[in-house]
Amino acid sequence: MVGVAPASASASGCHSSACVRVEGSKLHVDWIKAYSGDERFHGKFKIYAEKAHYVKWSPLATYYNTGTRQTFYKVNIDKNWPDGTDVCVQAFVEGTASNGTACVTVHD
Repeated sequence: MVGVAPASASASGCHSSACVRVEGSKLHVDWIKAYSGDERFHGKFKIYAEKAHYVKWSPLATYYNTGTRQTFYKVNIDKNWPDGTDVCVQAFVEGTASNGTACVTVHD
């Protein structure tokens, strides 16, 4: 797990094939975006926040990150989450092998 800047306004970070971006203000999470820092990633993402009891899987797909083209999996949240909630994205290559987890922390 990689700690990144707090998501009190917005934050993002990557670790291995997993990248996370959270948009919001203080404890309010507007949306979460899962993507890969790899040029081409075939797999799926698990987005989770244990403290908020949230888990969401993306479809198995090929996500591209070349030049100005980037594909991602985005989920709308539009809720306040508990202070100190770690929002994480885990990347699964080919849908089965874990290849990194990136996290940001929501706090007031």
